[in-house]
Amino acid sequence: MSASREKKKRQENLMNSNPKSAREAEQLAADKRASMMYSIGAVAFIILAIALVVYNSGIIERNKTAVTIDGKNYTVAETAYYYQQSYQSFLNSTNGYYTVAFGGLDTSKSLKSQSYDATRSWDDYFKEEAVRQMQFVHAAKNAAQADGMSLEASDMETYNSNLNSLKSSASSAGYSYKSYLSAIYGAVMTPSVFEACEKDRLLASKYATSHYDGISFTDDEIKAFYEEHRNDYDLVDGAYVSVSGRPEAKTDADGNAIEATDEEIAAAKEEAKKTADEILAAYQEGGDLETLALGHDAGYYANDKMTYNSSVYAEWLFDSSRKNGDAAVVEDESGSQYYVILFNSRSRDDALEYNVRHILVTEDNLELAEGEEAEEGQVKAKAEEIFAAWDGTEDGFASLAAEYSQDPGSKDNGGLYEDVAKGTMTTAFNDWCYEAGRRTGDTGIVETDYGQHIMYFAGYGDTEYWHYACESDMVSDAYSIWYDETTNSVTSEVNASGMNAIGA
Repeated sequence: MSASREKKKRQENLMNSNPKSAREAEQLAADKRASMMYSIGAVAFIILAIALVVYNSGIIERNKTAVTIDGKNYTVAETAYYYQQSYQSFLNSTNGYYTVAFGGLDTSKSLKSQSYDATRSWDDYFKEEAVRQMQFVHAAKNAAQADGMSLEASDMETYNSNLNSLKSSASSAGYSYKSYLSAIYGAVMTPSVFEACEKDRLLASKYATSHYDGISFTDDEIKAFYEEHRNDYDLVDGAYVSVSGRPEAKTDADGNAIEATDEEIAAAKEEAKKTADEILAAYQEGGDLETLALGHDAGYYANDKMTYNSSVYAEWLFDSSRKNGDAAVVEDESGSQYYVILFNSRSRDDALEYNVRHILVTEDNLELAEGEEAEEGQVKAKAEEIFAAWDGTEDGFASLAAEYSQDPGSKDNGGLYEDVAKGTMTTAFNDWCYEAGRRTGDTGIVETDYGQHIMYFAGYGDTEYWHYACESDMVSDAYSIWYDETTNSVTSEVNASGMNAIGA
């Protein structure tokens, strides 16, 4: 495994700690892996937050076949397990969060009564996802066993810890372990079926993780990938002015909108083009683009680190033929507007990875009475008190982190995170580390949604962000291909009678 590959693995580990990931790409990759690496502990958490897919249809023939995969029959109870796992995995994903938040899925209503698309209900969708997950687990489990892989003592320790957490959640909610499983998975579920399914999926997950960790690429391969996909990783220094080409809105005497005529639309676009041309000409004669935009009541945007998107202005800015100082008027027909665009320069994102120690201070560091809430500024005052006790050495800082930090991801390592890529940590944390002039040994206190972070900057690494991002995407792509190939290496057949007994 390459050094940069090992860094990537450490990045994924720290994404689970308090300073959460801000990178959408990594979140999407995590969502993808979550579809088959979902833990018992996470399920227990969701259940207490939302009483969702509870299908109290009464005890039926739990041993009835619902799905057959390569000749092996899976019962209604086993399939119900994967159905719920698929559902919970979706709710924990970014896509699931926004789907629920914007009304695309009502978790309080029957999934069978809600449309996923024109031909399927959400219930249909999660059943399809359950079967896909079952195919993967079936294939991966068999492959793991063929390779001599099994659940070892450390795996069983994790399994038992998760199982105990689930039982504790059941007790806290006023359920017995068995009735809690029934409330989650339906009356068909039994502890023995649940535990067998968990072990199967844990072995499949172990096999998948082993494969994922073994994916690596040489520097030459990463550079070649970058050259092929430069737009996705480069930054552009540029600016643009947007001039609207929409006709002025009009209403009748009753306040109803009056639709613009074709002539009015054409005239508005012509006027916008004229204005854009005037702005460009004035700029090329030495005018200031922002001032010109303001004078024509037009929008202005400038950024020395623009990233690529599918907009008209970005397509122009990221065209490989662009040269420093290029400027032009470009029409956006779909948006009925014109852009006056300026290209200054293009570069790779060369932000270096960094090493940092931190001490996360939260209300848990305060000696509050039960039910008492911290007053404004109290947590920061505690952080300043801890900081004041520092002896000025890195070892001393590490000792304070071990004693006071509330971040489980770094507490036992003296608060240290190594080879952290840009955008991995939450914004304020990240910005402090990349602040101009940042040097090894710098300290400070940064506030985030998670609490107060006492910072110790331990220096920059060697890997530039573009290299890290390319490798991350290459690994994710390779894993996705392998996952799909593994899933599709087996065939499944659904028994309608058994499958109909699942869902709500």
